[in-house]
Amino acid sequence: MRLPIPPRRRRALAALSAVATAAALGLVLPAVHSAPQGSAPAADTVAQVAAQRAAQAAAVYRAYPAATPAPTAGAQAAATATGTASSGRQGGNHGGRNLPWRAGFDKELLDPSAGDLASHNFHLGGYGIFPTRQSTGPLVDGDGSVEHIYVRALAVSDKQGHTMLMAALENQGTFTAYKQGPFGIDDVREQVAHDTGVPVDMIVVNSDHSHAGPDLIGLWGGVPVDYLQYVHDQAVLALDRAYAARVPAQLLVGSDTPVVPDPSVGGYIPGTAKPGEDMVHSQFGLDTLTNYDDGAVDTELRVLQAVDGDGNMLGTLINYAAHATVMGGGNVQYSADWPGRVARATETALSEPVAVTMVADVGRSQPPRPNSNPSCGQTGQESCDVDQLDTYTHLLAPWVTQAVATATPVTGSGIAGGEVMTREEGTNGALLGATYSGEVPVRGYGAYRSSTPPWITGTVIGTFVSVHRIGDVLLTAAPGEAYPDIRFGVSRSVRGYQSLFTFGLANDQLGYLIAPTTEYAWITGSNPGNDNALFNVAAQYGDHVMCTQTALAESLGFPATGNAAPYGANAPAPNCAALTATDVLPAGPAPQQPWPFGDGTALPSPFPQ
Repeated sequence: MRLPIPPRRRRALAALSAVATAAALGLVLPAVHSAPQGSAPAADTVAQVAAQRAAQAAAVYRAYPAATPAPTAGAQAAATATGTASSGRQGGNHGGRNLPWRAGFDKELLDPSAGDLASHNFHLGGYGIFPTRQSTGPLVDGDGSVEHIYVRALAVSDKQGHTMLMAALENQGTFTAYKQGPFGIDDVREQVAHDTGVPVDMIVVNSDHSHAGPDLIGLWGGVPVDYLQYVHDQAVLALDRAYAARVPAQLLVGSDTPVVPDPSVGGYIPGTAKPGEDMVHSQFGLDTLTNYDDGAVDTELRVLQAVDGDGNMLGTLINYAAHATVMGGGNVQYSADWPGRVARATETALSEPVAVTMVADVGRSQPPRPNSNPSCGQTGQESCDVDQLDTYTHLLAPWVTQAVATATPVTGSGIAGGEVMTREEGTNGALLGATYSGEVPVRGYGAYRSSTPPWITGTVIGTFVSVHRIGDVLLTAAPGEAYPDIRFGVSRSVRGYQSLFTFGLANDQLGYLIAPTTEYAWITGSNPGNDNALFNVAAQYGDHVMCTQTALAESLGFPATGNAAPYGANAPAPNCAALTATDVLPAGPAPQQPWPFGDGTALPSPFPQ
């Protein structure tokens, strides 16, 4: 029989349900519609939108439960509607024999060992270039707790046994293949496919791109080789265990648009953020030459929720596009930044074992960084970096709860996917030189990505682009820091999806995926010193990814819209036929290149220690 809900949890549930009901009735959360691209909204409209957004943020923030809530109204209703409420649990069935899906979650530690830290070769990645920030250990949060980093995984199967596996690694970025050994994402996927029988192309692994995360890229000092092996092994373990943990489940999908509340509600210092502003914004603005809006970003927060037949939450997939750069370049303690912190807050708020944050299109997309503690950085106080991370988590986590509270069952049935190996002529000489300039164990002076075929042949770079569907939910995966325009282009090119999830830094990390190609010159010249034009393999590769994802989405049954201008009126459509002409199906496991340098810790002369 279903156990009664404790009063405290019932009150928290009621608070969430009240916000959901108010949203549905339009009483508290008025809809906000942005102005058409290229238009200039009137000043009073801008003020009205800002006021509406501030009110929406305040309503969600006030509803954020201090106590741990029971399963949300949406989850309870979904379980009841399908007639799956159970009187007990037997053999992990969770009383859901007739539920349309099976879902499982797991997370495994990725903390470095004491030996890794003592080696003085464990670096954080993402700010500057060359060896920069040798980590001193884990982040100590504002409440005194010590942070851990994880690989977080989920498995979803349909009634026919088709399965999709997803995992998020909490680090700066992970390559599909490595020079040092079989430690890349492709190696992870091959091993998990062997263990579970799930096809390689139905497995997506991304990185959260934390700029406080371990540098598995190698350009900022790197990590010991044994840590690369450890990450591989833990990722395999998490995916295998998520697959083994699958139980009958209902899936619900929800979304919201997080904005900053008034400081009196959010508790941050006035002036460190603007009430009503989005919790992600662009590094660039309007292209004054073409009138193309490079200030547009993906502001939607998406959740995929799994609930068992008793209404218990199994886990939450969180998908949001802010760069994991809430903390600054002065921090030397390893952390998952906001993706890990918000996942942890979600687990606490929803009383579930695992939440998985898979970052979306983080290209050019940065978070605001308000502070709450006016004494941060002073003796006896947390650093201002930690205070910013605490504050951002405190402001963003309620929006995840809100999106879950208003989630609705996934429509459609079945799981399918498509993946190709894209081949792109690398045109960025600086990045090619840093990545494929020879095999020496020099930390921070060369990227770790494999330099043998099929990963690079001459100057042609090979990697994976994929698209999947879970019912009517469309999920795209891009091998780098995708610009939001790629998502916008796909969304305008196909239709029929209930929700569109976007996974960045997925199955590889090729830097920024700039789109449209025609904006490359503006991106390069409008903001001197910005690294977007440096960290990418080719100007046209973002367009290539958009075209490939669109074709794959169509092949999975999402009808084409026939839109001749996927980027809008102010940018020409790419020549997709030419860009995708070299796309091929993956050819299977690739040989591991030789690595004669052992653990790679030596720094031969003339390079500094």
